[in-house]
Amino acid sequence: MERSRMARRQDTTSNKRKPAAKKPKQKTKKSKFRRILTILGILFIIGVIAGAAYTAYAIATAPPLDEEKLVDTYPIQLLSAEGEPLEGSGQIREYVSIDEISEVMQQAVISIEDRRFYEHNGIDLRRIGGAVVANLTDGFGAEGGSTITQQLVKQSFLSTDKKLKRKLQEQWLAIKLEREYTKEQILEMYLNKNYYGTGGYGVQTASKRYFNKPVSEVNYQEAAILAGLPQRPSAYDPINGDQELTRYRQEQVLSAMKRDGHITEEEYNQALDVEIADVISPGKETEEETYTRSIYARVQAELEEDYGLEQADIYGTGLKVYTSINKDLHTKFNSDIKNDNVNLQTETFPEDLLMGATVLNTKTGEIVAVIDSQQAKQGDKNYRDYSREKRQIGSTAKPFFDYGPGIENAQWSTGKILMDEPFGEDEFNPGNYYTGYRGANTMRYYLTISGNTPAVRAFYEVQEEFGSEAIESFVENVGIEPARAGDEMLPANSLGVAEASTTQMAAAYAALGTNGMYTKPHLIQKIEFNDGSTINSPIKAKQAMEDYTAYMLTDMLRDVVNTSTGTYVPEPFPYDVAGKTGTTNDKDKNPNDKWFTGYTTDYSISVWTGKAPGADKDALAEDHAQFYFDYMMQEVTKATGQPDRFQQPESVLSLGNELYVKGTKPKDLQPDKLAAPTGASIDYDVPGETGTLSWSYDKQAVEAAGYQGLSFTVTETRPDGSERVVGTTEDTSIAISGLGEGETTFTIVANATNALVGDQQSSPLQTSYTVERSEEPAAEEEEEPATEETPPEEEGEQTDGESNENNGNNENNENNGNDNNTEDENTEEPTEEEPTTDETDGESDSEGDVSRQSTSDSDDRNNGNGNGNGGRD
Repeated sequence: MERSRMARRQDTTSNKRKPAAKKPKQKTKKSKFRRILTILGILFIIGVIAGAAYTAYAIATAPPLDEEKLVDTYPIQLLSAEGEPLEGSGQIREYVSIDEISEVMQQAVISIEDRRFYEHNGIDLRRIGGAVVANLTDGFGAEGGSTITQQLVKQSFLSTDKKLKRKLQEQWLAIKLEREYTKEQILEMYLNKNYYGTGGYGVQTASKRYFNKPVSEVNYQEAAILAGLPQRPSAYDPINGDQELTRYRQEQVLSAMKRDGHITEEEYNQALDVEIADVISPGKETEEETYTRSIYARVQAELEEDYGLEQADIYGTGLKVYTSINKDLHTKFNSDIKNDNVNLQTETFPEDLLMGATVLNTKTGEIVAVIDSQQAKQGDKNYRDYSREKRQIGSTAKPFFDYGPGIENAQWSTGKILMDEPFGEDEFNPGNYYTGYRGANTMRYYLTISGNTPAVRAFYEVQEEFGSEAIESFVENVGIEPARAGDEMLPANSLGVAEASTTQMAAAYAALGTNGMYTKPHLIQKIEFNDGSTINSPIKAKQAMEDYTAYMLTDMLRDVVNTSTGTYVPEPFPYDVAGKTGTTNDKDKNPNDKWFTGYTTDYSISVWTGKAPGADKDALAEDHAQFYFDYMMQEVTKATGQPDRFQQPESVLSLGNELYVKGTKPKDLQPDKLAAPTGASIDYDVPGETGTLSWSYDKQAVEAAGYQGLSFTVTETRPDGSERVVGTTEDTSIAISGLGEGETTFTIVANATNALVGDQQSSPLQTSYTVERSEEPAAEEEEEPATEETPPEEEGEQTDGESNENNGNNENNENNGNDNNTEDENTEEPTEEEPTTDETDGESDSEGDVSRQSTSDSDDRNNGNGNGNGGRD
């Protein structure tokens, strides 16, 4: 009994222990899970309460619905650098009732902006989700997320920030607005408040501006253009914007109208068959408005790209934009140029000439004035802002694609020698605008005269040593994009196949005037919102190149403007100006584009001129671009004072006429000594007493070493020791005559000029020529009839003469043993069939024995034999 009781106790105890070991683990898992759920529940409740409280706060602090603000517009205001409003930049609007807006216009707006406008209460939840899908399937802009009511509220009452509070207020006020106003009233206020481009607010203003008709008369094609404008007014502007973008947006609206049953498939196709230019019929603008229309497009782009604002944040919110436009200069330039008040080479502006220009501040990159086109024509269906359009830049590319990268990466001096000569047949082989080729000369010279083949050689040299990346990065640092075939940069970039606008080129050259600091061109100094808050321009300068590169380019470009060899046609300036011409040609070598871009320490100005379609081939025969530049630079200087001189940085060393990077020892700093002539030879006819002295010379090598004006001076030392100058020639041969009996020595010296060290003379090359007549045969003397008896004295004199000739031979024989290694004389009289002169052995068939020798003081003399090749290595 006792044992069984004990056994049961043990069994009971063991049974209790097993469950006891498991239960605590289960309790731990369950308790953790329950705690997580509890915490999440509490957080959710707190979040709901907080969200509700924040929503209540946002609603409580929302502005009241002010009908005056709903009806009024708050246009963008453009102010000049002096704080004055720019003409045409204020409110331009004609308010119309909903009954005066055509039904098709209302349908177009509702289809693209808010297709369930008549169904929702101010907020369309389906639209928010559907907008995401529509934009993915039909392209960005196919449908927006905000309703028309929300957009009206945002434009009328709210700030442009992206905070949750503003979004909650927008939705609350939209619901409230729908309760207090009818759908027709809301749509009317919306259509009269929108910005439609070129300073115009409201659909009636836009209809008259683009189609010269009231909005009650627009058709579905025109309505589709107007309905698409508020999303991006400047980009979709059918006159001042890109008509391809206008067509893209019009097609989106027409597609939405077809989807909603407002137009048929046939009408949709018919609309797309008509060009945008044929749809629009612009109304008349004032002259002042034409001067500012290009500024609007620039402001629009900068607000989006640099300030990150959206369309709804820009227009209708009372935004003030402080620009860098000098109102007086901008107005004067546009008025004078567009009304033929500029003193050009021709009396009036040629009808078939196009023109655009940009003036900007060299130090800040701020745009001071723009000339968008040459004429203030009204009703122009294809307005073109030529100050923003990109064109091939011609030789204005050379400082950036050719010479700048060499200075930057290889520390070239301005005296670097480049060759002007044709390339091989299989290479990029451009010609020059001048006739022929000019051989070797300095980089300064070839940039000044705008030679082509030296520029291409500089391009290739940098490309081979440092890679294409060195050139690409250099030009991209100053805002220029190279032309490419695929990923490969084209060699033609060296001569300006790349495209850029006058604004881009003015900014690129401004970087040279600030010792390498590049600033993206811009015209907004700051913006001010309707609540008084401001944002200053985010544009900052950056170091685009070394200061020595910028200054050395500037110093060479001074020569373009101020020296007789430069390509600048007008008179030089009385102050420090640098610049560069540029021309592009068609396949018949007629100019397509002509440029001039120049700068001072204060302003950089770029001018482009081109031909209108169908223009005469000689439309660009004159240098109008240079004279427009001349006019504008003079006017800027009159208004603001003369600029300072460009300051040479500490990194640049000036030696003579050339500049060098300090700490470098370029090859052209100590040019090689002028080489001496070699390989002299003489071809001489003793009986005729005439001949030719010839020699060899590597002209190309010395030109590549920086020498110019090569010539040779030949001096003759006669047997009696007297000297005379035979002559100076640019050829490698010269005529000789009248050599006396005995040894005559000729000295040949090369002469040339080097830009660094001035006039130079080579070591002399000497060659000798000995004339020695042989004794006449005795038999011939005996056969001659004696006409009279020869006095003994005369016979003695004849004997003496023969003795002298023999003495001359002895002297020549003595020379055969000297260091000149002259060959033994040939005493056998040659026949007529033998050549008169054998240049290999130096023998002659003349009536006398001839030996020749040539030496050079500058080279080894071990070859000074009759070959005349002494001194050749």
